[in-house]
Amino acid sequence: MNYSLFKLINGFAGKSEVLDQAMIILSKSAIIIAIGLVMYLWFLNKNERKYTAFYIGLTLILALGSNYIIHAFYYHPRPFISHHVVKLISHSSDSSFVSDHGTLVFSIAFILLMRKDRLAKFTLLWAILVGLSRIYVGVHYPLDIIGAIILSGITSLVVIKTASLTNPIMKILMKLNEFIVRKVPFLNNKELKSLD
Repeated sequence: MNYSLFKLINGFAGKSEVLDQAMIILSKSAIIIAIGLVMYLWFLNKNERKYTAFYIGLTLILALGSNYIIHAFYYHPRPFISHHVVKLISHSSDSSFVSDHGTLVFSIAFILLMRKDRLAKFTLLWAILVGLSRIYVGVHYPLDIIGAIILSGITSLVVIKTASLTNPIMKILMKLNEFIVRKVPFLNNKELKSLD
């Protein structure tokens, strides 16, 4: 079933230059977009958004840390190791389960959903497309992405449910942020505040 679904999705690769390039861009740009999104949330001068960025950071530490442990104890070969696939990007032959990219994007999407942020629906759509792109370009199986969704969902829920324990850390970060903003002139200008 896992390989059959992989073949179905990866089977579209190599047939349309436009679709191939779109999937390559989605797959390769996920980390850059994720960093940009978290920075956008943090620098918006809205405390609610800063807390969201903080929870995303905690979720990523917990989820990607869990992923690292899974990879250390369980090796699952990537599709291009075990099968003939249409591989559109270069990739190392490390373990495919659970997908790091999938964990990254779904962790962000789930925190935004749980925080009822207006970007949540768009981010969830982006996460789904990134997940599909990783299968399309030939580096992940569907179960790698499903595993990432489950892991991200659990860790996001843990972070939100234990927020009262981590909020003191956030308060320290907020004070540090205020100090830096006061000391760095271009971070304290009216144009930045108008983004609120």
